[in-house]
Amino acid sequence: MAGFNLSVPGVGHGTKSNGMGKIMTDQTGIRTLNLKSGALPTELSGTVLLELALDKPAIQSSTFDVYYAQYAVDGNRGTDLFEDKCAHTGGNDINPWWMVDLVAVYSITSVRILNRGMDRNGIDVSHWLRDVTVTVGLKESDINTPCGFFAGPGTLSQLVVVDCPTSPNGRFVRISKTTEALTLCEVDVFGVAI
Repeated sequence: MAGFNLSVPGVGHGTKSNGMGKIMTDQTGIRTLNLKSGALPTELSGTVLLELALDKPAIQSSTFDVYYAQYAVDGNRGTDLFEDKCAHTGGNDINPWWMVDLVAVYSITSVRILNRGMDRNGIDVSHWLRDVTVTVGLKESDINTPCGFFAGPGTLSQLVVVDCPTSPNGRFVRISKTTEALTLCEVDVFGVAI
C-alpha cells in the first residue's frame, strides 16, 4: 500500500511524529502528514491542501453592523448570525462580494460555503444565498477566472460545495452575487500547492 501525504496550512516549522507517520511543517507554514504504509484502510496517494482560507485576510464590499469579512474564515462553524458571528454585507449593497487572500498561489479545486441558519430571533434568510459566483485570481485587481456557480436558493445551515472543474490557479478567491446582501458563516477553500 502506498503512503499518503496530507498538507494543511499552519504556522511554525519542524517535525513531529505520531503513531501513523510524521507531521512536518516547512518555513511557509504548510504542514505535511506523511502516513506510513498501511496506516489507512485503502490505498491513497497524493497531496491535498485543506482549510486554505482559515484565518487568512478577508474583505467584503460593505459590512452590515459588526459582521466583518473575517468571521467567514475564523473556524467557527455555527450558523446563528448573532451568536456565531457570520460575515454579512450591507443591506443596500446591490453587488455584494466577499474575498479572501490565501497569501500564496494554489490550484483551487473547490470552495465550501456554510450558509446562515435560523437565528435566535427565528429569522430565516437562508434563501439569500443564491446566484452566487465563485471566481479566482492571481492579483487582487483581477479576480475573474471562473471557478463555479451556485444557483440556490440556499437552505438553513446548508453546506454548499462549489467545485472548480478547471482547478484555476489563484491567490485570491471571491464570492459574489447580484441580489440582496451576502451572508457567509464559514468559507473553506481547497486546493493543491503549485
